[in-house]
Amino acid sequence: MDIRNFGCITFIPGQNNSRYPNCNSLFIDDEVKAIIDPGSDDKILTDLLSRGVGVLINSHCHEDHTSYNYLFEKSQLWVHEREASCYSSFASLMEYYGMSDNPHYRLWHDLLVGRMNYRERATDREFTHGDILDFGKTRLQVIHTPGHSAGHCCFYFPDEGVLFLADLDLTPFGPWYGDRFSDIEQTRSSMEGLLKIPADIYITSHEAGIIEGDITGMVDQYLEAIDRRERKLIEFLEQPRTMDEIVESWIIYGKERSPRYFFEYGERGMIGKHLEHLIGQGRAQRISERYNLV
Repeated sequence: MDIRNFGCITFIPGQNNSRYPNCNSLFIDDEVKAIIDPGSDDKILTDLLSRGVGVLINSHCHEDHTSYNYLFEKSQLWVHEREASCYSSFASLMEYYGMSDNPHYRLWHDLLVGRMNYRERATDREFTHGDILDFGKTRLQVIHTPGHSAGHCCFYFPDEGVLFLADLDLTPFGPWYGDRFSDIEQTRSSMEGLLKIPADIYITSHEAGIIEGDITGMVDQYLEAIDRRERKLIEFLEQPRTMDEIVESWIIYGKERSPRYFFEYGERGMIGKHLEHLIGQGRAQRISERYNLV
């Protein structure tokens, strides 16, 4: 992927085809200069420091989107109000992830603080759904799209016809909804709402990058991954299973991956959401330590 411009908006591709632990970034080169999700390329981002970046914006608090926040320590930090505490307190971030009692807490601390450069800092502005952020010639509308995370946001630039999808990224893997406040139905609703926005250009945080034209078919395939996972889970629950047994079947990731503590967190979290969904529909139940179909 190459750097591209849309008016005052510059698309900065992430390293390694913007796969985790990288993501694509946006730079707004306007009267007020801003960087969105600095997780792309540390060299390019460092070069931007001389441009006087006044505002740092995060679509949500996940570590691959905030890994180079620390470069912009002199910029104002703007985030969604639901996740503001995750930036000012590492303990709050861990609680948000659902890791306060995780047996691999120390490994996660070393990943987030050591490798992904987490630094506690105060927020300067907490935006919410529908807010208009004005940078001069460029206007950004905040679209709150919970599901992937509680405060996940997409950003619509109406004058340029550009919609930044962040981690509703239309990858073949499908949606991720593994942390404490993730939600399957909110993910569906958020994706369906984005189809109503009159954009011509879509920018994802991972892999595809820039997509032009109608994305309806891609959204359908993306959401189908949820149903595919649930069908596999239902088939596996034809016999009563413990949570550990379900996790060991690797329904989400297909096979055990390394580092195990990292992928097991996502597997367990997402399977948990599916079990909650099935139990809520009366299609599954938990008896003692085992889950089975009703």
